[in-house]
Amino acid sequence: MQTSGTPRHSTVLILDYGSQYTQLIARRCRELGIYSFILPASATLERIKSFAPQAIVLSGGPSSVYEAGSPQLPPGFLEYQKQSGTAVLGICYGMQLLVQKLGGRVEKAGSREYGRMLVQGQAGASLFPEGSFQLWMSHGDETRVVPSGFAVVANSEAGSIAAIENHEAKLYGLQFHPEVTHSEGGTSLLRHFFLTIAGMKPDWNMGSVLDEQVEKIRTQVGPQAHVICALSGGVDSCVAAALVHRAIGERLHCVFVDTGLMRFEEGNRVMALFADRLHLPVSR
Repeated sequence: MQTSGTPRHSTVLILDYGSQYTQLIARRCRELGIYSFILPASATLERIKSFAPQAIVLSGGPSSVYEAGSPQLPPGFLEYQKQSGTAVLGICYGMQLLVQKLGGRVEKAGSREYGRMLVQGQAGASLFPEGSFQLWMSHGDETRVVPSGFAVVANSEAGSIAAIENHEAKLYGLQFHPEVTHSEGGTSLLRHFFLTIAGMKPDWNMGSVLDEQVEKIRTQVGPQAHVICALSGGVDSCVAAALVHRAIGERLHCVFVDTGLMRFEEGNRVMALFADRLHLPVSR
């Protein structure tokens, strides 16, 4: 898979601040045909730059931005974003982090918002559509003052700020979680952010993973070298062998390792699977 360097696909980087929903953000990207990669919030700016992302998502998290030791943006992140023009979307904690770092104010909420909440979008916004939507909230802090240049584009039924944007700077924030299925129109909102605002192309699918891994194996092995693969019959070794075989064909030599701990006749069934279904050259 793409890990750094010159990207093969339009790439979303997700900085993980400890949200239980971070993997769901990546899943929504996959469903939209967009390549994504999750990095820990502690990732260096150089690591982030190596992906040349077209969009960056700052995930939610359990911390409070005003507490000592809470996870922060990488040093130089905002300067990099301003220079590169990369679209950034902060979700929950990620939004609060943007607000704090850009001169706004985040405080403990008078009452925690958790669960479905009616949110009203304002007319003329770039990110959030006009109208009322049931969206999933999970936060104990809230934005009280937005940074200079930002507009409030949605409010919750309880009156808290639910979405903000600085469209000129390509900085956006959502207090709710669009990635969860409980959020009405959440996937459509993410599609709009990635494809329209960030200008990304839906050029990735699961088939791309297979093709890229086969290409990578061919490059690493070269045109003449042979490969020996020890097969246990488990999923990991079988998948690895199938990929290498697709890449280099008969230059792969598999050896079935019978540990003696298999069920009765399972070794024979595994050998039949190798021969009949996977068409792998396996010695025993």
